[in-house]
Amino acid sequence: MTVGEIIRKKRRELGWTQAKLAERMDVSYQAVSKWEKGLSMPDAALLPALAAALGVTLDELMGSKPEKQKPRACYGNIFGVVNRDIHADVGKIFGSVNGDIYGDVKGSVIGRAKNIYGNVEGSVWGTVEGDVTGHVGKNVYGTVGGSVRGGVHGKIFGRIIGDGINEKEKQK
Repeated sequence: MTVGEIIRKKRRELGWTQAKLAERMDVSYQAVSKWEKGLSMPDAALLPALAAALGVTLDELMGSKPEKQKPRACYGNIFGVVNRDIHADVGKIFGSVNGDIYGDVKGSVIGRAKNIYGNVEGSVWGTVEGDVTGHVGKNVYGTVGGSVRGGVHGKIFGRIIGDGINEKEKQK
């Protein structure tokens, strides 16, 4: 499958129109149409957020199937303080991560993390000092110091200081 065919397939599986995907990616629906028709490619800087929004890995989005790819490690819940980067998916965070998380948070962030290079499936009940490159699946009750590239699927009761979220999403 081509990148455009993968984008179309995953978008339809989510029940999204081209306009909805365009809104989430902060591009025009015409850009999404061109991607799906193979007339152009998404900008390289958009690829991680596009993959996260569509719920696929970058490899899947690009149509590659690496042989014997190891599944990403997954840890349980974090209680207390972690002073290093985490290169895995995690359950919930009840405390502080003084490094970055290179994976998804399957639950909520109740505490603090620097950057999350993935999705937060639950809510943010504390502070993400930098960016969330994916989406926040539920609500934001605290502060995201940077951007939420994939949008917030719930309501925002706190603040998102960065510019990577839709204005419509901010008004929920």
